[in-house]
Amino acid sequence: MRHREPETWKWQLDKPPIAFMIGEPIAPAGATAALKLGISATVNDDRIEAVLGAGVPIWSVTAAAPGNDVMRLPEDLAAYRKILRGVYDRIKAAHGENAIIHVFPAVPISVAVETGRVWMPKADLPLLIYDQNRKSGGFFPAIEIRHV
Repeated sequence: MRHREPETWKWQLDKPPIAFMIGEPIAPAGATAALKLGISATVNDDRIEAVLGAGVPIWSVTAAAPGNDVMRLPEDLAAYRKILRGVYDRIKAAHGENAIIHVFPAVPISVAVETGRVWMPKADLPLLIYDQNRKSGGFFPAIEIRHV
C-alpha cells in the first residue's frame, strides 16, 4: 500500500497498532442498518441521517485516531478483518435476514478491498456502499453488492 508520509510502499513496522473502536446502536431494529467505517477520516452521524433519516440504527468500526496514513501494519489489516466479520454477523442477528447494510466509508484502499473480501455472499446481508460527493452535497449510493 502506498503511504503519503513517508512516501513509500513498505509497511511501517515501527508504528503502533491502530486502536479500533466498535459502536452499536442502543436499540437496533428494522430492515435498515447503517455501518460507518471511519478509518481514514471521521464520519459524523448527521451525514448518515441526512441520507437515511433521523434515528436510523448506526453501527461503526472506527480508528481511535483516523488519518490518511493510518494503516501501517499488516496486523492492523488482519485485526480489521476480524472485527468487521463480527460486526457483519451482529448486524444480521439484530436486523434479520431481509435487512440491507448501508455502508458509509472513509477508509484507505486496502481497507475498502478487505471490506469486500470479508463479505460472504451466501451468508451476509447485501451491502449498499455510499460515496461522499462534496459537489452534490453528501453521500450518494455508489455500489450495491447482493447475493448471487
